[in-house]
Amino acid sequence: MNDKPLASSTNELLQPLPAAMMTPLPKHCEDEPIRLPGSIQRHGFLLLLDRRDNHVVAASDNAQEFLGIPLKLILGTPIETILEREVLAAFRFLTLADETPGFVTYLGSFQMRNELYSIVTHKVGDERILEFERIDRLVRPELMNAVITNFVGKLNQLGSEIELCRAITKQVKDLTHFNRVLLYSFDEHGHGTVLAEENDGTLPSYLYLRFPGGDIPQQARALYVLNTVRIIPDVTYTPSPIQGVAGRPMATLDLSMALLRSVSPVHLEYMRNMGTISSMSISIVCEGKLWGLISGHHATPRTIPYLVRSACDLLTKMVSTQLIGLRTTAKLGKMLHFHDVQRRMLTQMAAENDYIAAMKSQIDFLAEVTDAEGVALIVEGQCELAGITPNRQQVLRLVDWMNTREDMQLFATQHLEEQVEWAEEINTVASGILAIRISDVRQSYLVWFRPEVIRTVKWAGEPVKLKPEPDGLHPRASFGAWKDIVHGQSAPWTEMEIESAREFRAAVMTINLKRAEEAAELSEARFQQLTHALPTLVWTANDDGQLTYVNQKWRDQGLGHEGRWFEHNRLADEDEMRCTDLWKQAVAAGTSFEAEVRFQTPDGIERWNLVRAIPFLHANRSRAGWVGTCTDLTDRREREIALRMTEKLALTGRMTSVIAHEINNPLEAITNLLYLLRDEILDTGPAKSYIAMAESELQRISGITKQTLRWSRDSVQKASSALAGSLFNDVQQLFAGKIRNRAVTVTILRGEDVTIHGVIGQLQQVLANLVSNAVDAAPVGGHISLAASTVDGAVEIVVGDNGHGMTEETQRLIFQPFYSTKGDLGNGLGLYISQEIVEKHHGHLTVRSAPGQGTHFHVLLPIMTP
Repeated sequence: MNDKPLASSTNELLQPLPAAMMTPLPKHCEDEPIRLPGSIQRHGFLLLLDRRDNHVVAASDNAQEFLGIPLKLILGTPIETILEREVLAAFRFLTLADETPGFVTYLGSFQMRNELYSIVTHKVGDERILEFERIDRLVRPELMNAVITNFVGKLNQLGSEIELCRAITKQVKDLTHFNRVLLYSFDEHGHGTVLAEENDGTLPSYLYLRFPGGDIPQQARALYVLNTVRIIPDVTYTPSPIQGVAGRPMATLDLSMALLRSVSPVHLEYMRNMGTISSMSISIVCEGKLWGLISGHHATPRTIPYLVRSACDLLTKMVSTQLIGLRTTAKLGKMLHFHDVQRRMLTQMAAENDYIAAMKSQIDFLAEVTDAEGVALIVEGQCELAGITPNRQQVLRLVDWMNTREDMQLFATQHLEEQVEWAEEINTVASGILAIRISDVRQSYLVWFRPEVIRTVKWAGEPVKLKPEPDGLHPRASFGAWKDIVHGQSAPWTEMEIESAREFRAAVMTINLKRAEEAAELSEARFQQLTHALPTLVWTANDDGQLTYVNQKWRDQGLGHEGRWFEHNRLADEDEMRCTDLWKQAVAAGTSFEAEVRFQTPDGIERWNLVRAIPFLHANRSRAGWVGTCTDLTDRREREIALRMTEKLALTGRMTSVIAHEINNPLEAITNLLYLLRDEILDTGPAKSYIAMAESELQRISGITKQTLRWSRDSVQKASSALAGSLFNDVQQLFAGKIRNRAVTVTILRGEDVTIHGVIGQLQQVLANLVSNAVDAAPVGGHISLAASTVDGAVEIVVGDNGHGMTEETQRLIFQPFYSTKGDLGNGLGLYISQEIVEKHHGHLTVRSAPGQGTHFHVLLPIMTP
């Protein structure tokens, strides 16, 4: 194995457990009171003293075996009658010293009843626990001092984390002589990987194997941090319960710091399944967190003296300090790198007016902000890529997903497929992403990518949850290596990389805020200049209608710049009352305000104005105020009146022409009949004179009809040209009130610049008829479309609506005179006259419609040269 830093090795060996395998232990196992077992292991005994350290208030049941005194004589007995003189002397010296609460104190090794014991003590609340651990040999303190001194000297020569792990593993093996000593560290998911091993070949090797996080419950991990050394000399022991005086229950006695604390039956069976009869664990705690464990295993029962265990613990703490130092050094180096990258980029961005453009120009360096393989900068749908990334379409699809997470400021994952269903498509380039939102207004993001890193993970036993058996809870029955290929995951994002992204986001947001402030000032200046240059009245107001800004045009009208915009004799009385009510409704609903009102000019003349006001919002979507405009409608209203008069005159002329034409045919028939009748009448009598009079009157009527037909033809205007957009706008203005009342939306799809040639007044009448019918046909809130285009040497105008449509029968009759689908509201002449006008222009008027699909009228006119 190469001497790589542990962090590098960890990245190569560790991968998070697949989601399907990350199953927690059964609840009753997690809730097992491992700190309160109520019993101890049998390789020693325990006494609990009262708050004055005088009397025994509880003892382990096996104390009578070690002391040769019945338990009932031990409980309640003064400590002086039980302990040896040397032990009492050491104990009383301790009670006189300044003892640190919560820590275990070693009193020494003593001989009692021809047996050697290591004696330790610690306080539990106001009471004291004394533990007597039987040992098979004495350990010379000077030997331990030599070991510690030599190891400290070796520490200075170790330059990487993996070297430290190997060194401490070997040292523990040399001190304890266990068959196997393992060192394994935990990842962010709690899974452990064996990084170093010393093995004499008695037990199988677990080097580089992984142990699922569920093997060690969370409460056990917390206890490993609190009590860093744990010894189990013989897993086949029978627990010795703790008995209290006068039936005092011992189930609540906290044995967290007790060396003899009994072990969970689940863990004992776990050890037996591993083939280990004896074990010892030493916690590696870094910055208050359980970084890893050193575990010693033996195939037969084995006792390790307290001083040896303490020496192993002390050496491990030194290694922990060294690990923290190495990691701190590595972090500082990484931090300096990130800060240097950020400083270089932010300096450039701050110097440019357009910081987004500055970021784009340095896109190749952006990946270094998080040590990613690729990066994407997305601003309002525009995407810049550098390094190994998905394609633009895939990145924008990912942005659509991020847009659904409104509260997202920073997002990091090494397994994107868990979050995004379709992410399997981009695993090879983006199994992991780290994203920050750099603008809440413009939907802008920076996204860093890491590709898939396929790992072969060797698990020590299949990582599935423990299953309850009929006779109790059992861990896995075997520990053979079980391989799992982990797909769809990248190398994990470290806390420092995530923090670098967070800091970069904060810096970008600061620059963004500064630019926004500058833009706001510039925008305010532009707004004022623009509004002053506009020919319309522009103003802003709060929810009460109080003016907060007016443009120069408003001031020129002498309307004043204070108070409510609809008060102070600005409007006609009835308009002021109506606007007051409409304004309250608009403010309450948060919708736009619109009304046609009469403003009083300084010289007392009333002019019609269309007042529109819309709310504008803060960034947090709260209403900031209202901006309004007043458009003078007086000239437009006069044009509308003139246009309506023209339409009426045109209609009258058409009707006159039709009537004259229709009268002329029966007149000719009557004239012929009178001519025939004259030959049948005798010359005598008044009959012939009557017939002559009738013929004279018929000739007069015929002359009148011919003159009318001749006047209709002679009244045809001369042809000219106009743009379709102009006709569209005129018609919209003509029916603006009707359109507004029905809340219809009129959309000009295309062709505003198409030139139309003909009698413009008549063509305008055709368009007016079609639009009027469309407004009537469209539902309330519906929409109408206008379009013009050049098709095969002709100009086509299309007027469409989304109304109910027409049946084939209606389409067949629609162009006949006096046929109407509007009942009493229509005279049935509009489409008839329109078709006649179009045909006189050598064009065609057709309809395309179906029930439920709306209606489209097509006007096809030839292109003519004026």
